Amino acid sequence: MFDQAGLPAVIARSSQRIWSTAAALLTLLVTVIGWPLVLRSTAVVQFDYDEGWNAFRQQQAAQFLPLYASPPGGDITNYPPLSFHIVGLLSLLTGNVNETGRFLSLAALVAVCVLVGALVRLFVPARYAGICAGLLFALWLEMWMPRRIGVNDPQLLGMVFELLGLYGFLRAVHRGQNGWRSAPLFALAVFTKHNLLALPLGAGLALLARWDWRRLVLWVGAGLLAAAALFWVTLRLDGPYFLANMLQPRACSLGDALHNIGTYLIIFLPFVLLGGVWSWRNWRDERRAPLAWSWLVAHLLAFAWAGGDGVSRNIFFEAILMDAVISVIACADYFAVQGRATPGRAALLCVLPMLFPLSQILFPLSKLPNSIVSGAAEWRALPRHEADFAAGVGLLRQASGPVVCENLLMCDEAGKPSAFDPYYVQDQISLHKLDPREFVAMVESQRFAAVEIGDTDRGASKHTFRFSKAFLQALAQHYSLALHTPEIDVWVPSPAKAQLSG
Repeated sequence: MFDQAGLPAVIARSSQRIWSTAAALLTLLVTVIGWPLVLRSTAVVQFDYDEGWNAFRQQQAAQFLPLYASPPGGDITNYPPLSFHIVGLLSLLTGNVNETGRFLSLAALVAVCVLVGALVRLFVPARYAGICAGLLFALWLEMWMPRRIGVNDPQLLGMVFELLGLYGFLRAVHRGQNGWRSAPLFALAVFTKHNLLALPLGAGLALLARWDWRRLVLWVGAGLLAAAALFWVTLRLDGPYFLANMLQPRACSLGDALHNIGTYLIIFLPFVLLGGVWSWRNWRDERRAPLAWSWLVAHLLAFAWAGGDGVSRNIFFEAILMDAVISVIACADYFAVQGRATPGRAALLCVLPMLFPLSQILFPLSKLPNSIVSGAAEWRALPRHEADFAAGVGLLRQASGPVVCENLLMCDEAGKPSAFDPYYVQDQISLHKLDPREFVAMVESQRFAAVEIGDTDRGASKHTFRFSKAFLQALAQHYSLALHTPEIDVWVPSPAKAQLSG
């Protein structure tokens, strides 16, 4: 029998054993799934469509060329400038913007996981609970969108600034301070990736819900001042068309929205329900309200933006992060009660991450083994992908004239920027803002010295949504294949077909 004074210590020791066991299991899973994703970061091949797009702009920033010198035409720079300048400046030391962006993204992922753990530690004394939260986010990211692990993309870098802001805000709330110093960090996050709004809005709504006008005005004022300074610097350094690029409309699809939201809910439903219940119970608690509001806003924004053309699964990163944070805090709250920290419940907690996603139960193929196998298979296929990529780069480099690439990094590595961005042009054609006949006419007149079709992020599928059917038909009539691989084709003008069309 334990006396009353000894009970808290016994509960703490039991909880510590639970979290240490869960941390060990999560470390194993994250390592097994993640090792090929990390090691592939040195491969000279495009893993995501945005890699080549980002690399070109990072090179511009490294050469101190303005990013928004002209309004959108056949291309657009609709990301804010901060990540381009950070990667561009660092690449002056490393010599390669894409590799620099990949390694910075990996470092940012580690930093995000550490900050997730730090957030949890503000609410849970067990140190392994914070480690579990960081590992849980890493595991879910590896399985939800593995092609964003070790990829040249600003999302995770922006989330570092965003989480630093939320951590600073929560520490200030815990200490009864104002928290205005966190606002400039949120501004840095938005100027790194413009969709990172959930956590600053959650913090602001927590102040608004308490009618804490003094803190709210100071906090908002500091954020607006920082944003205004960043906006002024952007206009001075990068050109006058910043807003014209950032506010350019894009097509939306209700079907895409329902598909993305449905996939997320099928996979994360247990954690979404847990987060919703926890947020409802804690939104009036001054210390926990910022987390509750951030969880709500993260999901509302992800659902609202899920149908945008080009919007990918990364739109749910903040929602997944808040699911991980709140799930661990909710479990810690549960085990903090006397008698609940039993071996059986500890085992259940350790098994929960392995139940990711829920579709394991609904479909015969388990997501967890599939993630392990697919990562290893991709790693084994890398040498062939690199050889095909190098062959395409060589052909494009020899082309004497403008080229077009669906694999934008291939054009970038060849030193020949794509004459237009296929994704953006097709998006604007769907909005009736560009005439598809203009681009078909360019093919028919053999304006391009080479056209590359296909992308490694879609595997061996040549069915593309980034070119119109008429464009591809004209390409087959007036160009000939110079390179054919399972993933990519490179077309060059056909003299015989040119004479025939003439």
